[in-house]
Amino acid sequence: MTDLSIHPWESDLDWRNAQGTTRGGRWSDIVGEPAHLVAAIFALIMEPISTATASIGFTTLCVVAAMRLPVLWPIWRRMFGQTWIKLLLLWIVWTALSIAWSPDKQIGVDRLWHIKFFAWLPLLWPLHRYWKWLFGGFLFSTMVLQGIQISGEFFGATYKGASVASGMRHPTMAGMWNAIALSCWLFLSVAAGWRVMFLSIPMAALSAFGFFWAGQRAALVGILIEIALANIILGIVAKGWIRKAITRGVIGILILGVVYFVAGAQMAAKIQQVSKETTQSLQGDAPEIVEGRIAMWKMSLIAWEKSPIFGVGLGGYRLATAGIDVGYKRENIHSYDTSHSTYIMILTESGIIGLGLFLVWGVAFFVRAIVCLRADPVRIGAFGGTIVWFSAAAFDSFNTRGVFLTVGVIMIALAVMPRTTRSTTSLT
Repeated sequence: MTDLSIHPWESDLDWRNAQGTTRGGRWSDIVGEPAHLVAAIFALIMEPISTATASIGFTTLCVVAAMRLPVLWPIWRRMFGQTWIKLLLLWIVWTALSIAWSPDKQIGVDRLWHIKFFAWLPLLWPLHRYWKWLFGGFLFSTMVLQGIQISGEFFGATYKGASVASGMRHPTMAGMWNAIALSCWLFLSVAAGWRVMFLSIPMAALSAFGFFWAGQRAALVGILIEIALANIILGIVAKGWIRKAITRGVIGILILGVVYFVAGAQMAAKIQQVSKETTQSLQGDAPEIVEGRIAMWKMSLIAWEKSPIFGVGLGGYRLATAGIDVGYKRENIHSYDTSHSTYIMILTESGIIGLGLFLVWGVAFFVRAIVCLRADPVRIGAFGGTIVWFSAAAFDSFNTRGVFLTVGVIMIALAVMPRTTRSTTSLT
């Protein structure tokens, strides 16, 4: 059992012996490191607002990191030497190779371009000294999103003719962002001190508001799985977590009470809707939105059976499923280019090999994340966020959308980032 107050040093992440040089010497990076941090926080804040702001933030971060390449290269070299990173790269390589046998190579190339958002890992990694700032930047970005949602819910603000209560980019994105933030705040309310706990309660309530305003079911499933699974794992690896989890449960009930008091009608309607759809699905009379997903999953599996080992190739989903009849009434079912499930999508397009590599990488990551779990609030919060992301991925194709990859990769980076106070300058 590991005491929550201990912050171990991960020996395989120790870069004290990393070698590197900068043309301008140490003093030049005294400016470069703060600039990198500012660019990272700026990118985090810009991400959930709109596609344009997200592109500006991400590009700025990439440019700043590129300017620090001589300093960052030794750190990246050690990072890419880790087993779980190697497995991630292996899955990416196989995914890229599958374009060779895809019936629609153009979509495959476009889809592969989304892989660039995994660059958040090396972009954030050298800033491990400022992990609190990065975690705070993510939480603040969610507060910005929630401010936009509030303006739409109570003041009628619109974007492209639609209310922004569900977000300016996509309701699923807003729901996922809020769901992960809710998980982080709940973990903070348990793992951190009393002052942080009292701050976490209203912030968790605000995240719950944003979550219900977005109206996304996949994120709700992710939250429920995270609450159960994360607490079981933490109960095993963290001393005293069971007692703390009970406290968290009480706090969660209080939060739900506040949320229900303020937005009881919305919550009641959403809960009733989800309950009704679940009952209908179990009785074989699923609602249209559920039927649509089930139909796409059936089509995906039928297409996959034609090439179970290698899959139909990246980008080949729509052409591979064209003409497959699963008895679904709506004709536009074949117009979608995703199966609305990350795992089924990977299986269909890259076969058993692709899904196997992805799952092995996921297991390796969680093993590493569990090893890193201590009293560090950012680890605990980010760990819960990754569970939400991996769980909700079963109900949407996160691998085909940059914004969903982004929030998942950010949580992954924060969950296993090395724990040190050394700057990148001192490391080189």
